[in-house]
Amino acid sequence: MKSSPETFRSSYLYLAGAMFIAGSAVVASKILAGSMPSFLATELGILVGLLFLIPLLFLVKKETFQTDLKTNAILLIQALFGVFLYRIFTFVGLQYTSAANSGLITSCSPVIVALLAFLFLREKLTITRMIGILVVVIGMLAINIYPFLNSNMESSNAVKGNLFILLAVLCEALFSILSKVSCKPMSALYRTTIITFYAFILLLPFSVYDGLQYDWAGIELSSVICVLYYGFFVSFLSYVFWFKGIEKVPASNAAVFTSVVPVSSIVLSAVVLKETVMAVHMVGLGCVIGGILISCLGLGRKRKGFAD
Repeated sequence: MKSSPETFRSSYLYLAGAMFIAGSAVVASKILAGSMPSFLATELGILVGLLFLIPLLFLVKKETFQTDLKTNAILLIQALFGVFLYRIFTFVGLQYTSAANSGLITSCSPVIVALLAFLFLREKLTITRMIGILVVVIGMLAINIYPFLNSNMESSNAVKGNLFILLAVLCEALFSILSKVSCKPMSALYRTTIITFYAFILLLPFSVYDGLQYDWAGIELSSVICVLYYGFFVSFLSYVFWFKGIEKVPASNAAVFTSVVPVSSIVLSAVVLKETVMAVHMVGLGCVIGGILISCLGLGRKRKGFAD
């Protein structure tokens, strides 16, 4: 059974929305970086997300979790890479390097996911898809080249931060690949809840240690707002959108939408953090949109190797 073009357009919107929200997390992390330990901030955001996910799961989707060893293993590994390590590496990296440098490194994500999909999922790297990925990468370079050249990239702090961001990108790529590994069927909401819960358990001992050392009396209002935002939008809504979108789209095509992350980071940094947006950023944004359209061109035709 073939999916209609409307189904794929809907999937694209879900993926773009998920990655836009993920990009906004960079701004929230920047605000939290100077006021709260990374493990504690991440765990509190996940806890808030679970407060939305669990009640909604019982109200909207009354499912019985038909678990098996493979399914549990996949979900646990996704929680480890896509939530636990990804967020910690990103949060720590942003304490040492700039958002612009982070965006430049993040631009490697579509290439990494496409290559991993080719190696492990045997997804074909068509000419159209490769051109789309290339245009997106060019867009990311255009967005970040000016601030990158004007940063002190020789400093040890910047090098350390860039390494953490690169590790986060690799974790994100592995998360995307694992989203396409077959396991027991479940809704996007249910899968998001289970992965978020597993991530909460993984983070618990580290966040408890951070919490015991933290000065709760001196917590800032901006930190509370960022934690709440992280919980609802980043820990809840973005993952529901991601799983809804990737159900009908090959992993290598879905990977292109991860390039929305640095775009939304730059836009929201300008709006929230009052950073300057230059003409080169607009050029890069055009390349990203063009790359997404090229990569998705003709996707509604022949499709093999993924669910309808």
